[in-house]
Parts: sequence; structure tokens; C-alpha cells
Amino acid sequence: MIDKVEFGKIKIRNKIYENDVTVFWDGEILEREKSHLISEKEIEEVLLKEPELVVIGTGFGGAAKPEENALNLCERENVEVKILKTPDAVKVFNDLFKKGKKVAGIFHLTC
Repeated sequence: MIDKVEFGKIKIRNKIYENDVTVFWDGEILEREKSHLISEKEIEEVLLKEPELVVIGTGFGGAAKPEENALNLCERENVEVKILKTPDAVKVFNDLFKKGKKVAGIFHLTC
């Protein structure tokens, strides 16, 4: 589903995005404000779609972090979370997507 990622850009189904994005297994893509914080509110919205897993791409240098309450929310909902630097997170997202998993990805595209 995700074709390519490079610093500041992600290509999904032949469309290039230059903002951080949230991507769902069903093809929905939401552009998010560039931020080094993945908030509890953002995770709540992702969980409304009932994913099996959430993959968080923390950027190329790992600068973005989820709030502790956001991770606690995933744990309470029994949703697995994988936190990786964005290039690795994209690979994991694509692998899970190809396996038919209901995966959501939150990707920070810069630092």
C-alpha cells in the first residue's frame, strides 16, 4: 500500500503526501499536523476503526513520541502497538497489510 517513504514525503498508492499521515488498512488516509507528539485523542480516533494493530513511525531520527496515556489506551483496548523509526514502521505496516491484518499506521515524516 505504501510505495515509498523518504525524509519529508510518503508515497501511498502513487500519491505523494508531504504532511504526517495516518493510514488505515481500508485505504483511508488522514493528513495530520506535523508534530512530535502522538496524542491520546489521536489514538482514540484511530481506535474507533477497531484496528488489530497500530504502527507508529517516530520519524527518521525517532523524535516523535506517543503520549503515555495513548499507549495505555491501546493496552486497555487490547490493541498491539509497534513503535519504530518511520522507514522501519512503513515496512512493518506493509507486511501486516499484505497479511490481511487490520493495521493502522501513524507516520511522522521528518526528524
